[in-house]
Amino acid sequence: MDQSSQVALVTGAGRGIGRQIALSLASAGCRVAVMARSRDELEHTARLAGDDRSRILVVPGDMTDETSVGAVVREVHDRFGPVSLLVNNAAVYTVGEAPFWEARLDSWWEPFDTNLRGPVVCTRAVLPAMVAERGGRVITVSSDSGVLPYPLSSYSFAKNALVRFTETLDIALAAADTGVRAFAISPGAVHTRLTESFADKYPDMEWTPVELSGRLVTDLASGRYDALHGRYLSVRDDLDRLLERIEDIEREELLVQRMRAYDATGAVVTDWEDQA
Repeated sequence: MDQSSQVALVTGAGRGIGRQIALSLASAGCRVAVMARSRDELEHTARLAGDDRSRILVVPGDMTDETSVGAVVREVHDRFGPVSLLVNNAAVYTVGEAPFWEARLDSWWEPFDTNLRGPVVCTRAVLPAMVAERGGRVITVSSDSGVLPYPLSSYSFAKNALVRFTETLDIALAAADTGVRAFAISPGAVHTRLTESFADKYPDMEWTPVELSGRLVTDLASGRYDALHGRYLSVRDDLDRLLERIEDIEREELLVQRMRAYDATGAVVTDWEDQA
């Protein structure tokens, strides 16, 4: 797919999943800005993208700081034009986190700066231009640890919040007829520096190829799958098959977080106002 009109900003693009997403988008023809705190890692990503540096931009920055993110977005705009695709990927994981009832709250809250505040700050920074252009996509990397019954951790808590943030943001964008779409995605269990502790603990674990994350983001960036906006999608999903079932997905509220209630006959209650 030729996506030469796309201007992408990928956070956490210095290594791992973010690097692969950036490289996949660049291969598809996007102009890609790669953001992280480490310039050296970003330069490595840029070198892997090929000798032509005209379509890739290294923009070090702190995604949790509004001033820093604002400067990055302006630099991308000056070089490539307004951001049409934001990929919120950067994340941190605390190895050996104490049980919540033993944790110091200051330490427990600290990862939220990167894992939750960062995507919110970056999204807020790019949306005005997207709304003005009447189009764009925000793709946020979440995790199954946020939607499945894992033990409570700051990481799983933040990742769950990102799924809800994506859906409610998408509802607001659609209600205002902005043309902007939001998606949350699951990359699966990818062997990166972030997951080294899992690799040591579970040596026989089956890892998800990182290339699948790049493919999913590139597919969503194409616009072909915009009907799935607001939903939580996995790298293992067959997007074409989901499109074929879109009416069922919308009617049954699939691929979104929902609490089910049942009436006296055992039927699922779909109208909460009637219940109230």
